[in-house]
Amino acid sequence: MAETELKLHSTANTELHESYGRYFKWFTAGAVVVHALLLVFFVAPRGEGFEPVTDELEVIDVPSEIKIPPPPEEIARPATPVIAEQPIEEDITIAETVITEDQPVPQAPPPPPADEGVGDTFTLTPHTVKPKCRSGCTADDILRHVPPLLKRSGVSCNLTVGIRIDTSGTVTATDLLKSSGNNACDQAAQQWAKTTRWTTAYNRDQAVVVWIAQPLTIETS
Repeated sequence: MAETELKLHSTANTELHESYGRYFKWFTAGAVVVHALLLVFFVAPRGEGFEPVTDELEVIDVPSEIKIPPPPEEIARPATPVIAEQPIEEDITIAETVITEDQPVPQAPPPPPADEGVGDTFTLTPHTVKPKCRSGCTADDILRHVPPLLKRSGVSCNLTVGIRIDTSGTVTATDLLKSSGNNACDQAAQQWAKTTRWTTAYNRDQAVVVWIAQPLTIETS
């Protein structure tokens, strides 16, 4: 009797375990049906709306024979030098050179004068040491040669005067290179240049006569 009562007693867990197989079949069948409906009504078949396109091929006529040009001509080799059999005459040989010792060396010509090629107008003269003004180059020295009327006018003159300087530093000539537009300023600048003293210019180790271009600014008040 006790064994019969034990077999009839069941719990929720045992009932679920016994119904698992039945529920699994129902849910599997339902899932299959749902997926089939989705495939039929919602999933569009692939390839819909695409049409095959074929490109037309162009036929090219190929010539039956291809003419190959002939190979270029072979480059001729340079001629091989050949020794001449004709003997060389003695008359065309170089004569013997006779060297005489202790011959006097000819004296070199004298150097040209320092002022050679330097004229009365401005020219470019080669020199390595430029002359520098020693005296008479201040602003007051320049204004001494400006006329009184020009001093009171209050004008400002910009000009360039060429100065020729000999080997002793003395100005021997002047040349107006750039005018200021005022004749009185131009004359005063050339008169001032003749009263200045300069150092000697050198071309390497030789004293030379040179032309220099001296810019000036004359300001009056």
